[in-house]
Amino acid sequence: MDWTYKAVLTAMTVAAVLMVARLMGRRAAGLLAGLPVITVPALLWVAQEQGVDFAVHSAVGSAAACAMAPWFAASFVLLARRFGAATSLAGAVLTAWLAVSLLQGLQARPGLALVAAALSCLFVLWWLGSPGRAGPAPGIDAGAGGLPTRSPSAMAGEPWVTAALAGVVSATVALMALRVGPYWSGVLSTLPLISACALVHLRRTGGPVALPGFVSGYGVGVLAKALFLCSFAWAAPHWGVAPALVLAAMAGSTGALMLARWQRRNRTPAKRVAASAP
Repeated sequence: MDWTYKAVLTAMTVAAVLMVARLMGRRAAGLLAGLPVITVPALLWVAQEQGVDFAVHSAVGSAAACAMAPWFAASFVLLARRFGAATSLAGAVLTAWLAVSLLQGLQARPGLALVAAALSCLFVLWWLGSPGRAGPAPGIDAGAGGLPTRSPSAMAGEPWVTAALAGVVSATVALMALRVGPYWSGVLSTLPLISACALVHLRRTGGPVALPGFVSGYGVGVLAKALFLCSFAWAAPHWGVAPALVLAAMAGSTGALMLARWQRRNRTPAKRVAASAP
C-alpha cells in the first residue's frame, strides 16, 4: 500500500476518534487520547513491511514509551499552573525525552516495560487524586468560585490538524523503521500527539483547572495501551499478527475497565468532600 494511503487512513481514524471525544467529557476525551489510536496503524504498517519480529520489538518500544506518557502529562499540568501553554508544552516534551532515553534498557523486556508503565500511570493518577496536589479532584471541573469552566465539547483541539499530524507520523514511522530500529520506531509511533494538542487547547480555553480531569482519563488509556502492546508482543510470534491484535484488544479493554472502576471508587469520596465544603 502506498505511504500516502497509509497516512490518510491513519488520519481519518484519528479524526473520527477526536470527533467523538468532542462530544464527551474531559475524562472520556483523555481516555481516548491515551488509547493506541496512532500506534495500531503504525504497527500494522511495520509488520507488513518489516515482518512480525520487527513489529514485536517495535511494540515493546511503544510499551516502554507508555511509561513516559504519564510524566509528559503530569509535567504539563504542573507547569501550566505558572506558565502558558507553549512553555508548559516545551517542558513536558523535555521531560518525555529524558524519560524515553532512560527507558532504553527495557527494549528487550516487555514485562518490565509493562510494570514501568503501570507504576507511572498509577502514581500520576494517585497524585491527581490527592487533595491540593494538582488542583481540583479529578472529575470536578470547576473554575474560580466554583463556576464551571468552558464547555468540554471543544476540548479535543482542532481534530483535523491533529489527524494530519498523526497520519504523517504513522507514515514516517513506517518509512524510517529500518534506519532507527524497532525500539525507536515504537517510540515514534507512541508520541503523545493527541494528548499534546488537547492539553494545549484545554490550557488556553479552560485554564489549569481544566487539565486534571483530562489527564486522569489519559492515565487509564495509556495503561490500557501498555497492556495492549505487551500482549501483542507476547502473542504475535506464536499466533500471528491478526490473532495477537484480537487478544491484545481484549487485554487492553479489560485493564481499562478495571482501572476505571478503581478510579470511580476513589473519586466518590472526593466528590462528597467537595459537595460538603462551604
